[in-house]
Amino acid sequence: TRELILKSAMELFLEAGYQDASMRKIAAKAGITAGAIYKHFSGKEEMFGELFRASGQKLMSITESMMGIDFSAMSDEELIRVLYSRVSLQTLELLQGDIKLFHMLLKNDSGTYMERFRSVYLKRSTQFASNYYGELYRRGLASKKLPNKTIYMLSSSEFSMICEMIADDSCQNGITEEIKNAFTEAMTILLHGLETELGIHYHTEGDKA
Repeated sequence: TRELILKSAMELFLEAGYQDASMRKIAAKAGITAGAIYKHFSGKEEMFGELFRASGQKLMSITESMMGIDFSAMSDEELIRVLYSRVSLQTLELLQGDIKLFHMLLKNDSGTYMERFRSVYLKRSTQFASNYYGELYRRGLASKKLPNKTIYMLSSSEFSMICEMIADDSCQNGITEEIKNAFTEAMTILLHGLETELGIHYHTEGDKA
């Protein structure tokens, strides 16, 4: 019954939006009484939180797998390719099926779920970037080592851009090409700034092309 309620709630959230998805409507869609729902959930906020945890866990598993990358085992060319691999865009592609849910979360969350998620995400992405830039510097592929606070602020800016993109009203049914292109351009500008700041002087044949 609990799974049926969650399935019905998610379908209604996506069809009608969070605000218009009343407990009565969710119950009707699930084929049960409104009173029966309260045996499993205190309200639709709890349902929404549980639905988001499933999608949030998918993103957390992606960031967790990134933490296990051994940059020291990569060749110089492989290491440089990471810089141009557009990790953020790859992550968005993997989450494309959950974009509607993330859009609703950013529009309706009181702050509890997103703030907790943001804290874990930034901690992991900052550690990932710190390990990466540290290896570039150790090998002499970068002439400067970025402080962790700077890396944290860069990760925070990237996270904010992603949230802004997903929360855009035009993206409630998926990321539009216009928004995706704007994000890609912004990330390209950031990348060029990093190249200059770090003094990166190594390019693969593919990057030269």
